[in-house]
Amino acid sequence: MRTEFKKSTVILIAHRLATVIDADRILVMNKGEGKEFDHPYKLLVEDPEADNTEITNKEGYFSKMLKSSGKQTSKSLFEIAK
Repeated sequence: MRTEFKKSTVILIAHRLATVIDADRILVMNKGEGKEFDHPYKLLVEDPEADNTEITNKEGYFSKMLKSSGKQTSKSLFEIAK
């Protein structure tokens, strides 16, 4: 799918973070309401210009979801988003 639709706009609804971690933009919804919208890496860090080695956004919905996936999984997904 990533290669076939590389130059297309694709709207993907997913519950698995690994499915969307490399997307251009993510819309995080909660109870039918949009809460966050940006590139995955920007949703995970306070300062995207800094050389972040870990999740620094402690209050974001997306960062909380990623952190709740476990230490190893969140680290792996963070590196993909970066």
